[in-house]
Amino acid sequence: MSTVIVDVDTQRDFMLPEGSLFVPAESVVRMSIARVLQQAQRAALPIIGSVDSHAHDAWEFQTNGGPFAPHCIKGTPGWLRVFHDVPERTRFVPMQHVDTVVRNVVGEQRKGMGNRELDARALAAEAVDGVGIYFEKEVYSLFENAAAAPVIEALVAALGGPDEVTFDVLGYCTGGYCVDAAAKGLRERGYRVRVLGFATSAIGGASGAQRSATELGAAGIEWVTKP
Repeated sequence: MSTVIVDVDTQRDFMLPEGSLFVPAESVVRMSIARVLQQAQRAALPIIGSVDSHAHDAWEFQTNGGPFAPHCIKGTPGWLRVFHDVPERTRFVPMQHVDTVVRNVVGEQRKGMGNRELDARALAAEAVDGVGIYFEKEVYSLFENAAAAPVIEALVAALGGPDEVTFDVLGYCTGGYCVDAAAKGLRERGYRVRVLGFATSAIGGASGAQRSATELGAAGIEWVTKP
């Protein structure tokens, strides 16, 4: 059985007190996230994740009539991942349209070779090789990035198929938001999913976490309370 870690939106604007949309959490949550990621890296477990990413005029900002303070504006300090060095190597997959093939354009590997294109299978192979694959997304679910589903499908195939893989989801935020959306998206695609409740922070505090545990449990997703 293989485990894939899913690192959802562990960015400065959510995790740090000075962040523009800081979500309070016990200090143990941040330590638990760091520990899970570090252990996964040492054990050579694949790590995938999402990066919340907005333009200055995003619909969900209060300045534009939405519910949230401006946050995770692409290129600002608050947009950056807190644990930027775990895993040591990462590949950023921008939001994109996918027709039949994922075409993630990356730079030169050797001088003069020109830009390369990595398709879903190539990105999945990188994940197996220890490269963190992080999908840019603007709304709650990482699957809103059209590249996510085919890359994850290819990763699962490389690991032996759905019966051989468990996805462990952590990060920001539960309470009905991005962690929940990632977990539900995985489950809807037939995968075995656990949410590491001890390594998440909930909008709405304890009541938000309990709501997530109940709703996700009803969807066939295990809520894990202890490491």
